[in-house]
Amino acid sequence: MNMQIALWHRSRATWSPSHVLRRLRGPGLILLAVLSLGLSWSWLSAPAGADQADPVRQLVHFRDAAHDWLLVVDPETRELVVYDASNGRPLERLGADDGLPEVDSIAQSGSLLLVADRQHAEVRLLKLPQLQQVAFDPR
Repeated sequence: MNMQIALWHRSRATWSPSHVLRRLRGPGLILLAVLSLGLSWSWLSAPAGADQADPVRQLVHFRDAAHDWLLVVDPETRELVVYDASNGRPLERLGADDGLPEVDSIAQSGSLLLVADRQHAEVRLLKLPQLQQVAFDPR
């Protein structure tokens, strides 16, 4: 058997992702990107009718020079719970008695924490690390 032919056939039979990507150009590469985004979106989205809590909206890690906190939404009591991130010890619980709505989701922007109910009808803004409400006009 001719060794050059055998090596040529072997190299054509094996493939790698980089080999495929080099062959794709223009519309083929765009089509591959759109299909991969579509698949990832379908895997990430919850099934229709599912009432699952989104963990991204229910956990915030706040850290500064003096604090290392995990701020978590308690789905049963609809309160905001502050934990020490280093040892998991609960530090504080904030809820309706503290002027917060039934907490459904939280988000951090710098030293501010946005706290919202399920319909986002009631939204509160808390200053971190004091956890004090800040007045704002959502309009």
